[in-house]
Amino acid sequence: MSRSAFGIIGAPVLFIGIFTLLETMMAPALPLIQQEYAVPPGGIAWIFTGGLISSAISTPVFGRLADMYNKRTLLFTLMAITGTGALISGLAPNALVLIIGQTVQGVWLGVLPLTVGLFRDTLAPERSATGNGLIIGAAALSSTLGLILAGPLTSLFSYRWLFFLALACTLLTALWAWYSVPATPRAASGRVDWIGGLLLGAGLALLMLGLTVSSGLGWTDSATLTLFAFAALMLGLWAIVELRSDDPLVDLRLLAGRSPAGATAMGFVFGFASFGLVVALPTMLSLPADTGYGLGADTLWIGIYMFPLGVTGTLVAPLVAPMTRLLGRRTVLLLGSVLLSAGTAMLAFWHSSPWQIVAGVAVSGLGVSIGLTAGLNVVAADVPADRAAGVSGVVFVAKSIGGSFGAQLGGMVLAAGTVSGVPSESSFVNTYLLSAVLGLLAVAAVFVIPATVRGSQSGNPDLAPTTKPAVPQG
Repeated sequence: MSRSAFGIIGAPVLFIGIFTLLETMMAPALPLIQQEYAVPPGGIAWIFTGGLISSAISTPVFGRLADMYNKRTLLFTLMAITGTGALISGLAPNALVLIIGQTVQGVWLGVLPLTVGLFRDTLAPERSATGNGLIIGAAALSSTLGLILAGPLTSLFSYRWLFFLALACTLLTALWAWYSVPATPRAASGRVDWIGGLLLGAGLALLMLGLTVSSGLGWTDSATLTLFAFAALMLGLWAIVELRSDDPLVDLRLLAGRSPAGATAMGFVFGFASFGLVVALPTMLSLPADTGYGLGADTLWIGIYMFPLGVTGTLVAPLVAPMTRLLGRRTVLLLGSVLLSAGTAMLAFWHSSPWQIVAGVAVSGLGVSIGLTAGLNVVAADVPADRAAGVSGVVFVAKSIGGSFGAQLGGMVLAAGTVSGVPSESSFVNTYLLSAVLGLLAVAAVFVIPATVRGSQSGNPDLAPTTKPAVPQG
């Protein structure tokens, strides 16, 4: 890998890793924040809700902006907004200001589709695919590393230092990007569909808010149903506007194509099917050993048990490109789906000892990383260059929404099997099995995606081939 390629990939991937790490470490810090500000659990939950909503909105919007404007400029804009959010959060005198800071900071997720587009514009195809793998790998590693570091860091320092450290790392990353990330050409034509953006943002915000409150109010509560109804209305209006627009924020006709539709469906299913790991496993690990299925793990040990999820994902993600050349992309996509299901199924049948937990987590990590990386590579190869970042943004949003639905479903399954406040072993088994079955739905999505690259990397044989990389590759 040349020096220029290392810098182009390294700066945004490090930025992604930093804020994935910060988000993971926030969960163990919530009791400290709640105690300092003396707010009820429902109020403090808005720290996550605000960031979740802004992330859902910013991802498709910045994806479309990245299709049209200089990605270098947009990258620094995102870093500036995110850094400002971290600074507001670190200095927050009360819970309301902290929630505002976290909402501003949540815009950082828009860097994901922007980075996919940046790699496609500035790197040779093989290195672009490697960069996509590092995006997934860095996010996986940071999320599990955060579970290990959260306890020691919050016990040694104030939780506010989490934000200040993230701000300092952002400044260093921006300095790296200043010297290594080149400018990219602006699209010859196009405009930002702000009306579509507002409708999409409102629909996603209402949907994510409905999913958040459903855990406390229930799925049939009038407030939950009202939020879902208005979300459906906003998203329906957005679809009408997009279909009538000559330059939509998200090209729904393009999204209905085989490659974009298959990759988006895979993102949703992978997010949905991962709830067995995200919701059930940490809970089971924390239960006392005398239950017969718990391991009595504290926060640190839960992070250690989950760590293989990130390690295996990080190691395998850069290898997806050569695997695809050797085996074919459909085989690699299938491999990711099958491994995710196999890992969660292993946890259903074998979870009585630490090595069994580690094995199941490691296999699941391989599946998630392989599947998501291969899906991003499909988008980069098959979608027109002026829409690749936008479609990638939709894939990430689909994964986030799928994960939110899955978390709620996982909580319902565990609650149904709870006796005297403790989930039964069968409820954990059912959760893992359900994750495994849902993971297999990704197999159907795989067969929607063409087995080979279509239309000279354009996604359409009638479209012109993509342009050459913007910078020479040594």
